[in-house]
Amino acid sequence: MAKSKKAEVKRPIDADSIDKYYLSEGIVPSDLYNKDKDIREELKSVEYKVFKREAPSFLSKIVIFGASTIGRVIHFRINEKDEKKVNTILYLLGYDFDAKQLYGFSLFLLVIGIILGISLFVLSQILLGLLFIVAGIAAYVLVQNYPKQQLSVRLSKSSSDLVTFILYLVIFMRQTPNLEAAVQFASENLTSYLAFDLKKLIWDTAARKYTNIKEALDEFSKRWIKTSPAFTDALFLVESSISQEDEAGRLALLDEASQRILSGTFESMTDYASTLKEPLNTVYMLGMVLPVLGLVLAPMLMAFVSIPDFGILLIVMYDVALPLLVYFLLRGRLMVRPAGFAAPDLSQVPGLPKIGSFYVKIGSKRIAVSAIFPAIGVFAVFAVMVAFLFPYMLMFGPTQIYVSILITAGIGFALFTYYKLSVIQLKATEEELIRTQNSFGDALFQMGSLLSQGFPPETTIVKVSETMKNTPMADFFTVTVNNIQSLGMSLKDAFFNKVSGSTRFFPSSMIIAGVRIFIESSKKSIANAAAATLYVSKHLSNLRRINQEVKNLLEEVTSGMRVEVGLLSPVMAGIVVGLTTLIGVVLRSLSGSINTIQSSIATSGGTGGVSSVVPFAFSLFNLSGGQIPLYTFQIIIGIYLITLSIIIGYAIATISQPGDRIVLRDTIASVLLTSMALYIVIAFIVTLVFSSVGGLVLGATHLV
Repeated sequence: MAKSKKAEVKRPIDADSIDKYYLSEGIVPSDLYNKDKDIREELKSVEYKVFKREAPSFLSKIVIFGASTIGRVIHFRINEKDEKKVNTILYLLGYDFDAKQLYGFSLFLLVIGIILGISLFVLSQILLGLLFIVAGIAAYVLVQNYPKQQLSVRLSKSSSDLVTFILYLVIFMRQTPNLEAAVQFASENLTSYLAFDLKKLIWDTAARKYTNIKEALDEFSKRWIKTSPAFTDALFLVESSISQEDEAGRLALLDEASQRILSGTFESMTDYASTLKEPLNTVYMLGMVLPVLGLVLAPMLMAFVSIPDFGILLIVMYDVALPLLVYFLLRGRLMVRPAGFAAPDLSQVPGLPKIGSFYVKIGSKRIAVSAIFPAIGVFAVFAVMVAFLFPYMLMFGPTQIYVSILITAGIGFALFTYYKLSVIQLKATEEELIRTQNSFGDALFQMGSLLSQGFPPETTIVKVSETMKNTPMADFFTVTVNNIQSLGMSLKDAFFNKVSGSTRFFPSSMIIAGVRIFIESSKKSIANAAAATLYVSKHLSNLRRINQEVKNLLEEVTSGMRVEVGLLSPVMAGIVVGLTTLIGVVLRSLSGSINTIQSSIATSGGTGGVSSVVPFAFSLFNLSGGQIPLYTFQIIIGIYLITLSIIIGYAIATISQPGDRIVLRDTIASVLLTSMALYIVIAFIVTLVFSSVGGLVLGATHLV
């Protein structure tokens, strides 16, 4: 029995079964589940638990806690096939609960939402009760789909390092044709989820799950057959290079693998960019243009129909439902973004604040300040102005708009302050690190040229330091040379000393990998070091060229999104605010003149038909029943524009540089500032002009 199970484990999966089972259904292969099932208990050691431990998000903490506690009490029966799929994904994600517990927790949330909703119905809170029921249903679906969503996020974050992973393998194996050592080298230099995946492959190989690292990589590559075929092809070429007896043939396969992943990335990005424009236009029309223009009808709708809780209904629609609609429509396109180039990692740079804070220098000390405090201060300034002008906001007319704009401005500029200050010091460092990384290829070329002339490695570093002055690499080599000459360090310590090593201050994964190749190849011979350094320089140049071409492709898409949300949406929203003010003032004036007009018609001796029809016509204008103040309209539109700016900023950053939280917050701040500033100016000017014109028209018609 055991032998048959073992034979089943080793049975290869053909491409058709992979496409049917994994790619079309979004889950892992069945054989992977069987393998994991066989050694599940073996891998529950203390070391593996330490390895897989990560800082979970707030949502993850809720799901983990709920499934681990409530899910143990509430049992949810699911069919065996679905249970197997979900358990496989949960295992891959490293969670310690099963599918029944997860589904039980989702059922608990659904029941709680329904009970609260029905209770509010009994208390005549119909709208609020409906919201709780919808929230319960949404939580039910969200929790059940949470594992698949997390696996998609994990694969998406890992995909950004696929190009770098292949380059690490190629660079290492050109010098040392050892696949397991090359994978170890890549896992030590990568910083994303892919590093965890590679370490798990090494662990699984040591735990006898796979016979060798090649089998582990073959299993791993099946996850990317459809999403990144260039990666699977390149990985196959790297593995095939080991079996080549001819050295020239081995190097040719490695070169082809490097070229394959770069060209494949560019092609997939080209296809992605070309298919992205039309869906984004659809999102823009459905989630931005039509909803904003629809608000123009709201005052006229209120004039004819009395709608209870109309203000709450608008808030739910425009500030909750529509932003969620835009987010999920965009998210569907963002999740299928092809693998790109990994963002630099600043987590190891000494002296930098964490994301969400910044340093303030007081005397000789630097104090970390949370960005939320200046944001609260900005909002407080606007809140004081609103409190001072509050009586004017209660006066019907354009003054309601002018004062309420301060509320919108307070919220928008407070969020801008938070997002901007949370990464303002990190952004400058990241840009400097990117410039340094981009010029590293030129430095390696000079190093390779000097090594080929017979200069020893230490002398090469000194000479390159002199020629690289006034370049982004100057500080890097200055620190390295100072470590060698002044502190007497070895070549390795000069780069990697834990206290003063140059890579500690420039922790670019690409720079670190290039330096390690330089040091390791120097141990063999100067000629070997020269060849390796020149090769790395060549491929860094190709990588930078492809990366720039990809950025240019995606810039065409993201620039359109910036114009739409940063220019067109604020302009339309500002015009809608002005039109709403004009319509509100006119209808309010008509409502106040109804009795006067009816009396004048009655006393003028009008016919019975006229005297009976006119009161009926004027009775249609009923502003008292469903009326909401003008400032409510403005705040609803303003908050909608703020949430829209945040979502579009998130989309732009994800398209341009997925996984880079610094770029994400900086982009959101930029989009938010542009859209809010333009909206405030347009809303103020249009309201001023339209209210003035409306007053003149009403005065000319003697209605006011």
